[in-house]
Amino acid sequence: MLDPKSTAVLSIDFQNEYRPSGAYPVEGYDDILARAAAVIAAARMASMPIVHVQAWVEDDEKADYALLQENLTDGLRYGVAGSVGAAICEEVAPRPSDPIIRKNWPSAFRRTALDDVLSRLGIRHLLVLGVWTDSCVRASVFDAVFAGYRIWLVKDACGSGTETMHRTAVLDMANRLYGGVVLRAAEAIKAIHGQDHAAWRCTRPVEFQYRAETIDPLYDAL
Repeated sequence: MLDPKSTAVLSIDFQNEYRPSGAYPVEGYDDILARAAAVIAAARMASMPIVHVQAWVEDDEKADYALLQENLTDGLRYGVAGSVGAAICEEVAPRPSDPIIRKNWPSAFRRTALDDVLSRLGIRHLLVLGVWTDSCVRASVFDAVFAGYRIWLVKDACGSGTETMHRTAVLDMANRLYGGVVLRAAEAIKAIHGQDHAAWRCTRPVEFQYRAETIDPLYDAL
């Protein structure tokens, strides 16, 4: 069962630049945002912390991720500090008391204060939502698992450039959640409220040795 006292929502990179008009549109972004907002609203009702992660790159930080930066034109840059695109979407906007973790690497744990913030809050479980599933979500989830956090991955409140990219990334994470779970937003809301809910739990490594033709049925079964 999910313990609200030791659980936080980790809301990763829900920013304007991933809308349909942005440089990196996420497939089905409006629906993903709506489900994420519903989970966040339920978590607030349960007095659970909401920790927002924001891609945010100052001019003097570009060299920190040099191989990425040298392959980006100005039109393809993301997380540009102070830009409209880097702003967190209104649908899931932080409240003044919500922690915001700014990062310039895919993982929210790399060179940030995230682990310290979670430790101060007494958090051991993370309800994870966000984009892109195959990049920043996956990198953050694996670093969270390595750090000993129990993951509740809300699969339909995450997304990527295509549904296939998203689904394969979810399966990759499911293979190595080590006791963590994958569930849908509607089930996550039930779990937050202490109600019976459906969730798939990782009980062994690499359960899903998927092939192209099995991605969809395996993902749908989670």
